[in-house]
Amino acid sequence: MIEGASKQILLIAPDLIGETLALQLTSSDNDLKVFLSQNDLTRHPSLIIWSIDSLDLESSTKSEIIRLKKIWQPAPILLLLPPKLSLKPYQVLNFECEGILQDPEIHLLNSAIGTLINGGRIIRLNDLLEKDNKKRKSPYSLGSWLLSNSLENINREITRLNTIKNIKPKNILSLLTINGRRREVAAAKSLLIWLWGPIYISLLANEKMTLNRKNHYSTSINISEKNSSAVWNEIYLRSRKLIDSGISNNTDTIFAIQALHENSQKLLLSTLLNQLNNVFTRLKEIEVNEENYIENWISLEKELRKQVIRELCGTYNRLSNQGELISVSEKLLKIIDLDEIDEELPHPSTILDSLILEKPILVDGTLLTSDDPRALIKLETLIVNWVLRTSELLTAEVISACSDWPELREYLLRPNFFSTRELERLRNQLNSQRRWQYMIEYPIQLYESKRKLFKLNNGKIETLLVSEARDNDLKQLGWWQKQITLLVEARDALAPQLQALLKYFGDLMVIVLTNVLGRAIGLVGKGIAQGMGRTISR
Repeated sequence: MIEGASKQILLIAPDLIGETLALQLTSSDNDLKVFLSQNDLTRHPSLIIWSIDSLDLESSTKSEIIRLKKIWQPAPILLLLPPKLSLKPYQVLNFECEGILQDPEIHLLNSAIGTLINGGRIIRLNDLLEKDNKKRKSPYSLGSWLLSNSLENINREITRLNTIKNIKPKNILSLLTINGRRREVAAAKSLLIWLWGPIYISLLANEKMTLNRKNHYSTSINISEKNSSAVWNEIYLRSRKLIDSGISNNTDTIFAIQALHENSQKLLLSTLLNQLNNVFTRLKEIEVNEENYIENWISLEKELRKQVIRELCGTYNRLSNQGELISVSEKLLKIIDLDEIDEELPHPSTILDSLILEKPILVDGTLLTSDDPRALIKLETLIVNWVLRTSELLTAEVISACSDWPELREYLLRPNFFSTRELERLRNQLNSQRRWQYMIEYPIQLYESKRKLFKLNNGKIETLLVSEARDNDLKQLGWWQKQITLLVEARDALAPQLQALLKYFGDLMVIVLTNVLGRAIGLVGKGIAQGMGRTISR
């Protein structure tokens, strides 16, 4: 083999580790030349591999990587990390290396070398990209927490009574007492479920959810090329895995999608993702520019929603409606509103600018290209949020249609919501929740420059509050919503004055109690003591 055609790699590692690693790499790939010293190189290397045995300081490691990039540009850098790290994964991504592998096996290392030399990126880390190590807040509200604890205590009491009953006591009075107690406890459980129906369904979904076995690497990113098409392909595959693992509610929000059958839930979410993939493909094919691509997106999004409804209901499936067999999807498309919007959805340009126009995206104050892992993670979060929120809009419309179409309930909804009473209660709770969020929470979040995103984590829907400048949205609020922001502003303005007033009042009370009332009591006591002293002396 001609040496000029071989791939030359510069390996920076401790002596023993470097020699062992170089031997393993060259024995598995004859077209690979690994050098432990830059003096041995015959030409510019195709790849720089830096193996670190301990990683303690982020700043020093980042400075060394910058120095290596300046010397060996445009060769990509592959960072090999030890099994245990003192830094968090999101800190490791700040190193801006094309490849980062934590304690890799030799076959993964060989695959990563090929990916990087061909212009791709690869990340493998053992931990998830979480930015805080604090204990997570309980996913339930106070009412949900009380409900879950009450049901747990009731179930424990029922189990205890069943155990006592199985002993078969000979005393008929004891048996009657146990049966009476069981009826009381069962009635209490029925009352709780009757009052908190949809939340109870949510708790059941969480209890029945089985966690999938984790892969060896919790954070796994593999981009074949440094372009938006490869980035979208990776986001699509990662999002598909999240949806396929199932969904359960890990928030204090009631989701309409939980009223659907489990199969319908997955079908709805996966169809939305697939249709989004088709829309991105069409936007790539047509000639788009900054002036017209948002209009193209709006028109394609409506068609996307129509196609999702057809896939969800089945294009050729028919159900009885007032004694007549009709197409489910066509009937739904006539009676539901496909133009419903969610105020908390980010503007489409946040996603499309990067994935269609290939513009950089702002992440933590830094403009990054879409192939950067940090940018990919943000885009994936926005995509999953779009899928979940759009599915909520469509499911809410489907539930409204089920109210007047009983046969549709058995076709799409869980058995718990076949009952008109349960379905109407769910609708009322969803409507109340939406009004509260739109009238109260939404203006407060705008004023605080926050946006609530939904994400999937191991099959669980979780909320994520991100900071974002929302002044333009704040100016467009209605009269009532502006009053909410004024109340928040008034509270912030009056809080320091109220604190100062309370402090002044507290200092005044201290003076009164010590200098005035305390001295007065002291003088009275002193006079009594002196009077008693004279009496005793006499």
